[in-house]
Amino acid sequence: MTTMTIQTIETEEEYESMLAWIDKQFDQSPIPTSPEGEQLKLALAFVKAYEDIHYPMPSIQS
Repeated sequence: MTTMTIQTIETEEEYESMLAWIDKQFDQSPIPTSPEGEQLKLALAFVKAYEDIHYPMPSIQS
């Protein structure tokens, strides 16, 4: 697995870089409970937090 410093995402460049790293990690199918799997889960959480702020989903009104 490729090593990356996992940290909060502040810029679009960091976001794109994290997405590319995540894509590479999925190709290697890490075990979810391994250190690599835990690192991937943390990266996904930071991506979700960034997307929630910068790409919010519109609420559905019925």
